[in-house]
Amino acid sequence: MNVTTIIELENREVEKMTGAKLVFTQEQIDTNIVETCVDCFKYEGTDECIDTDDAMQKVFNTLKQEGLIPETVEDFSYEMPSCERLKQDVYNEQDMPQKVVLSFIL
Repeated sequence: MNVTTIIELENREVEKMTGAKLVFTQEQIDTNIVETCVDCFKYEGTDECIDTDDAMQKVFNTLKQEGLIPETVEDFSYEMPSCERLKQDVYNEQDMPQKVVLSFIL
């Protein structure tokens, strides 16, 4: 039997653990529909992008250090925020997807 644990994190929690901001990209699906996805993580004040896999490994390691994930767990998966929405002229932070999900099996 496998027991799967899911940890849901707010974007700001992930950004705090990585020390970098989520960078969103938008893809035009239809004339009036865009899909918003995480492109990468970016350190403030630089143009350096951190690969999403590397950033989420940092989050996983931080959660292990804090004791939220048992030391014996080695593998994990994650789901980054993504959504389709009606196209707008201006987007603000509340329009961006807000949850990151990390999971692991015991």
